[in-house]
Amino acid sequence: MKRIITSLSLGMAATVGWAQAQATLAIDYTYKGTFVDRGARIDGQTFVTPSLMRRIGWTVDVQNGMMSVLAEGRTFQLDSKLVGDARLYNLDEALKYVGASSTWDEGAKLVSVLGQVRLVEPTVDGVRVDCTTSVRPRAFRQVSPDRIVFDFEGAALSAKAATGLPDNWKLIQINPRTVRVVIESPNLATQPVPTLEEGRSFDIKIDVLASKPKPVEALALIGTPTKGQETLQSVGLSIPYAGQLKSVPGAVFIDPKTVQVLIPGSSLDPAARPPILAGALLESVTADDDHNGTCTVTVKLKRAMAFRLSSVGGSVFITFLRPTSAGGLLGKVVVVDAGHGGKDGGATHGGVQEKVQALAMAKAVAAALSQAGASVIMTRNDDTFVSLNERPGLANRSRADLFISCHFNSNSVDESRSGTIIFYHKGDQMDQLLAECIRQQVGRVSGLPELGAWSDGKIYSSGFAVLRGAQMPAVLMELGFLNHSRDRSKIQTQAFRDDIAEAVVKGVKEFFGEEK
Repeated sequence: MKRIITSLSLGMAATVGWAQAQATLAIDYTYKGTFVDRGARIDGQTFVTPSLMRRIGWTVDVQNGMMSVLAEGRTFQLDSKLVGDARLYNLDEALKYVGASSTWDEGAKLVSVLGQVRLVEPTVDGVRVDCTTSVRPRAFRQVSPDRIVFDFEGAALSAKAATGLPDNWKLIQINPRTVRVVIESPNLATQPVPTLEEGRSFDIKIDVLASKPKPVEALALIGTPTKGQETLQSVGLSIPYAGQLKSVPGAVFIDPKTVQVLIPGSSLDPAARPPILAGALLESVTADDDHNGTCTVTVKLKRAMAFRLSSVGGSVFITFLRPTSAGGLLGKVVVVDAGHGGKDGGATHGGVQEKVQALAMAKAVAAALSQAGASVIMTRNDDTFVSLNERPGLANRSRADLFISCHFNSNSVDESRSGTIIFYHKGDQMDQLLAECIRQQVGRVSGLPELGAWSDGKIYSSGFAVLRGAQMPAVLMELGFLNHSRDRSKIQTQAFRDDIAEAVVKGVKEFFGEEK
């Protein structure tokens, strides 16, 4: 028998080859069990029937040989192969879309499919676990030492998920199909064990702190103004903290002359309270512990000012700025999100990393918005990993007026796509308006094709997590393709960043009805 010929254009020879390839296959899918149906192994890949995909829990619709699939919260399309008298679909290709992998056992004619545990992290309320596919969770407590254990059946452990965790946390692949999260802490001995349902993402509410945070150290005033410096354009505070932060620090306007900085995971020792600081631009600065594990620093200003907030190397920095012109953005709070960071590098091409370029762009956008009078909070100010849920979470806690996320694009075929896309969340009208305002301005200055304002529902059925979680108008900007040489060349220049930043400011002003 000749080798199998995979080109359908070869007519009868191809049909005979495909017919010979048909077999009865078994699919062991995550934790859901084993399913048997007709299928084929062709050139090292598995082809299965639509009925088998439905049995493992996917929603499929077949029309004219094309299959539309809704699986694990994602939508995609698959082309068919005529295998003998049946049209089969490439399971391996489908698994790429859902973030799963497969192994083949030739003797047993068995395909084993596993998702990935791709994120495990502490949160304000406990622990968050994110998986690419649905898993079966189990929680239980152990003693000597006191610890809580979470098992997730149906997945393998991503190498990235095991980095950057507290010392008292462990991630283990206890068997080929189960990932275990172990958290040791004396205060877990009396806590109830959470009840978990099957799913892809878990926000588990439990106190997992190993010990109380250390007290926050004294505040330090940067560039202390002296008497007579009433024309000083800016003043900053450095707030060193000790202990492990529960989430990214934020800030909110209490009124136009009062700002509160919130540092979750830190508390103040009454004996170590910092003194009241005052200056030409500051009325007073005081700090207090609200007894819920959050240090609150209250800054009273002598006049309404914008602020910029960042967190780097164990300190929170807040800078208050007098706008060069009041404009229409004074009093507005904008969270600027630099995509990816830390262990999440994003797209990479030609030695250019998305996380690096996204941070450079976010800093330019933040600076331009501050200059225009807005108060700006950055989700990250250095190469730090911040979870997808924490990014809009910071904006929500800070009661921001807008959320703007900076990214760069990439696709599967080099040099095939160029240009900018501004994403908004699904059918949200305010998001769409903001995206359209920014899209128009960016298109005028980028020098790249302007591909439009897109709903994130075109990419994922549930949209992008950073937009989905934001409680204010929010956009995600894809400002060029890293795997297109023209885009990649422009993206790395400061002139491009400055032009885009000014365009974003104009778009934001237009959104608020200020840009004529």
